[in-house]
Amino acid sequence: METKEQALPAELLPPDSLNAILEDFYQNGVTIVRNVLSREECERIVDRVDEIFAEPYFMQMRNVKATRTPDGKDPIVVHRLFECDLMFRDLLVREPIISIAENVLGEHCHCIAQGCILNRKDLGINRFHIDDGVEFPITPKMERHDPRLRMPVLRMSVQIALTDQDDVKYGPSQFVPGSHYSGRQPDDPEHPTFNGKAPVSLLMKAGDLYLLNGQTWHRGAPNQSDRIRYLFHQVYGQRFVAQRFWPYLNYRMPDYVLEGADERLLRVLGKHPEMAYG
Repeated sequence: METKEQALPAELLPPDSLNAILEDFYQNGVTIVRNVLSREECERIVDRVDEIFAEPYFMQMRNVKATRTPDGKDPIVVHRLFECDLMFRDLLVREPIISIAENVLGEHCHCIAQGCILNRKDLGINRFHIDDGVEFPITPKMERHDPRLRMPVLRMSVQIALTDQDDVKYGPSQFVPGSHYSGRQPDDPEHPTFNGKAPVSLLMKAGDLYLLNGQTWHRGAPNQSDRIRYLFHQVYGQRFVAQRFWPYLNYRMPDYVLEGADERLLRVLGKHPEMAYG
């Protein structure tokens, strides 16, 4: 693991700003938070991700799992970055990210995934989908969930733009507002609509992030440029949501990841007191 670099100052959000962000997130299933990381931090992260992709063990030893395209082209996702550099590990408790996660998921929330997606030209996760399965499926006689409900959030992704994604040609993320109320998979993987609303592009500069309810229909728009689109993600879940650290069954977190971590960070990494179900 690399030596830690000094992070730039990070601050809690004022209550009014936090409440507005959460209200938009609960209503639409996605919301943007601007200027969380500096451009210099984003450039350091991109450089480090590139180094990790170039390291021999990346594919040979599988210390970091890669997701390749079906035709065997270059991998587009690297996982478990907290194992590779303290810079990534400490991002898990970076403000205002961690306070937002605790507000949404509760004080016992933890990290279930951390990685980076590299969308190259015409290569990415370009079909609308939800993450994993439908958590609250509707019955055949229902059109959608009641909008008076606040849909439960079991897990939330924090997606950080490391490069400017401020034009559709650069492959920004897209989502269908309110579709976490659908209780089903997207009605069309290319051009979905929900409650009369079509997909919206999340245009962001490097350092902006968006919060994502994984039940919201979303995708990365096709990258039409020659510039790689870097999207860093860390996913938090409620305590009972299992951590998704490959190879899952016998994963053991390296001791060096835990060295020097305070109690908040240890909890985010998975240390919990005995509670329901053990």
